[in-house]
Amino acid sequence: MKQIGFFFLSTNDYSLLKSEIIGKKLFLFFLVLILTGFSRPVSAQNLNEIISNLKGDLKNNPDERRKAVIYADLTWYYASVSVDSALAYGRRAVSTTGKLKDSVLLAQVYSDLGAVHFRNNDFRNAEKNYLKSYEIRKKQNNAAGIAKLNNNLASVYQSNFQYSKAMKMYLEALKYFEEKNDVKNINITKANIGLLYVDLKDNRRAVKYISEAIAYFESQDRTTEIENKLCENYLNLGKALQMQKSYAAAEIQYKKSSEICGKVGNTQGIAFASRNLGNLYTLQRKDSLAVLNLQTSQLAREAFNSRIDTESNGIDVAQNYIVQGKYHEAKDLLLRALPVFERENSKENQLSTYKLLTNIYHHTAQPDSADHFFEKYIALDGELVNTGVSRASAELEKKYQTLQKDSEIQKQKSTLFKRNVALFALLGVLLIGIVYYRNYQHRQKAKLQRTVMEQQDLAARAVMAAEDNERKRMATHLHDGIGQLLTAAGMNVSVLNDYKEDPARFELILDKTRKILSDAISDVRTLSHQIMPHMLLKNSLSEALRKLIENTSSPTIEINLKIENLNNDLDENIQMVLYRTVQECINNTLKHARATKIDILVVQDSDKVITKITDNGAGFDLQAMKRRNGGIGLQNIQTRIDFLKGQTWIKSSAGKGTEIYVEIPLKP
Repeated sequence: MKQIGFFFLSTNDYSLLKSEIIGKKLFLFFLVLILTGFSRPVSAQNLNEIISNLKGDLKNNPDERRKAVIYADLTWYYASVSVDSALAYGRRAVSTTGKLKDSVLLAQVYSDLGAVHFRNNDFRNAEKNYLKSYEIRKKQNNAAGIAKLNNNLASVYQSNFQYSKAMKMYLEALKYFEEKNDVKNINITKANIGLLYVDLKDNRRAVKYISEAIAYFESQDRTTEIENKLCENYLNLGKALQMQKSYAAAEIQYKKSSEICGKVGNTQGIAFASRNLGNLYTLQRKDSLAVLNLQTSQLAREAFNSRIDTESNGIDVAQNYIVQGKYHEAKDLLLRALPVFERENSKENQLSTYKLLTNIYHHTAQPDSADHFFEKYIALDGELVNTGVSRASAELEKKYQTLQKDSEIQKQKSTLFKRNVALFALLGVLLIGIVYYRNYQHRQKAKLQRTVMEQQDLAARAVMAAEDNERKRMATHLHDGIGQLLTAAGMNVSVLNDYKEDPARFELILDKTRKILSDAISDVRTLSHQIMPHMLLKNSLSEALRKLIENTSSPTIEINLKIENLNNDLDENIQMVLYRTVQECINNTLKHARATKIDILVVQDSDKVITKITDNGAGFDLQAMKRRNGGIGLQNIQTRIDFLKGQTWIKSSAGKGTEIYVEIPLKP
């Protein structure tokens, strides 16, 4: 039993507890409404308009069956507008339907009447009518109808604090709806379970379940049925958020509920939303807003003709009086309402009234009266708590998880069976596929071998062509360069005897001959370097490239070389190709580009060597050269790179220089 000393009660403490207790029956009625009746989908219109149209149909003297259906519909729709009218039409519906011997319609009428009695806090008659409907549907083997009644009966048991029994019935309903993949009723039941978690003070789960239900209803077309569900669930979500003390978020949900309830003419929804807003504003000491909303709620309740609801609204007004220090006005309201609550056995309202009176008598220095009502409060609170609040959460969660696990096992068995059927059905196809695949694999392997051989042949031809071109270039160099120099030297030597008597002339010819021979020796050295670059690579590629730049540089052109992370133990083939590539690019630039600057970058990373060569020369039209099949030097570069599985990119245009980018993998 809770031990709460009344000397330490504050108004805010009361407001929170009161909101927890009296809000329950307000929300539970909405649960019954959406489960019992709004299976009558209509377009979004005001409930009063629907009622007016149904009454108009009655004036047209319909047959007995149509009349019974109209009475049943009026019972249902009046449940949200006027309890007295709903009960009156419910009795007519029972009488007319009984004469027709229509058990299906009669079961629905009893279910609707149960909802009306529930709304009027008459839980005994609510249960009685639900059970009548249950017996009829059981004889009809109407599993869907029974599942919906389980939800409604669970709401009655929840109102009577029989939480374990309520959860059991909710879970039975949920299991059925999940088996049938009835998404709408799955979400209705989730909303119910969410409210039960509010009563069990597990607000995190409450927000989760109710939010899931709202997300579903918001995704549907806005019929009156759907808008009433949203009216109810916004209210319920606000309740759970208020319990978490998320007051701003709760206020948003209450206002959304009030707006949509007003749109469809849902009188009790307006009353509940206004009442909750009033309680919330009282908690926040926004007295003027609290009074305004409580007055709105009172007017709606009076229009609805529910005595308990009207009197329970006095609890909210009394609470607001207490906040303002008007203890005598609050006491008068509570003492007038208390006999009604005790006579109707409305325990949640009794509990709220006892606690408020305890607080009032404490502040007005009447300790005997304070003790009296505090003892009543403790006794009733203990009775309600001992019905299951202290143990229900763990027990019911376990049952729910067990049900979910059983459901999952059944789904897995079903999935396994379907999978096995599909597996055997596909075995034949699979065997055929294997045979076909092996045949295809064999064909592809043969095709790949042919392709490899063709590529090897092309590579060999390309290497031979490159070597042949290299020989031609060297022959041209020997003939046009070194050969002419040696010829000139020979001619000079042949005339030396003619000038033996002329020392000055003789010395001039001899110096000229020495100069020609020196140039020839230099050309021979250059050619030998080009022919046998591996001799230059005996130390490293870096040194060979620097030597090449040193020998090539002249006052008319600047050559810059930058080398990063280049290993000395690089594969010899890669070193040879890179050296040849740089050499070819420099020669082409010197011969054709009229450049004044060449930049060379060589970088090695974990898996490749990158070389970038740029100049500021005249450039050329790359596409035009390709069309003419020109550029032997460029073709030589491409051939060497392809041989090592590398890639080459050339970027050039007339007047904008040339950029050559080469990537060679370290492991082809």
